[in-house]
Amino acid sequence: MFKIDDGAAPNAAMTRSWRMDRSTNELLGICRGILADGEVNRTEAKFLLDWLDRHVEFAQHFPYNVLYPRVAEALADGVLDLDEERDLLEALTATVGGEIAHPNGANSLSTELPYDEPLPTILHSASVFVVTGTFTFGKRAAVCEAIEARHGVVRAAVSGSTDYVIVGEIGSRDWLHSSYGRKIQEAADFRQQGKMISIVPERHWSGSLKPLIVDSPIQY
Repeated sequence: MFKIDDGAAPNAAMTRSWRMDRSTNELLGICRGILADGEVNRTEAKFLLDWLDRHVEFAQHFPYNVLYPRVAEALADGVLDLDEERDLLEALTATVGGEIAHPNGANSLSTELPYDEPLPTILHSASVFVVTGTFTFGKRAAVCEAIEARHGVVRAAVSGSTDYVIVGEIGSRDWLHSSYGRKIQEAADFRQQGKMISIVPERHWSGSLKPLIVDSPIQY
């Protein structure tokens, strides 16, 4: 008789990983298809929501956890208005890495965000952070609270003493011309001057968060 382990069996884990990779590729294809004409309508949004519902097992993983709440919220009243369409376009564009097609058929790629490569280890304690953009983690205040709870320092502006600039996952493909693009640009300029400033995406920062331990003097 085979002994069954109640934990995650390697074969099961490998199968799930394979299914997730396949489903993610399919999801990205759907997003690109919706973006092909530079618009998103209610029928397309409903199709995407139904697809996400059928793949709920991956709901806690990127990009499912980014898209689902935004699509569900946009369709909550059964109507997709212009603001909701714009919001979904930004979410879909961010999901596919900035790829979008203009209505005239000419493809356009966003200016590539100057993230560190490789992405750094993030140490919160005594480090200085600047947060910018729109976060899937929650409102910007929640991001700041998470950093400060781990003894990091949050500043409003980039300076030579900044250690990390955290960029929200949901942003415009034209980030360079957006309201938060200046902070990213300033950080990149400081980096060119030799300052040790890391520019990292939200998903890398959130993945670095360790659970808070009550009464622990220092949280990294």
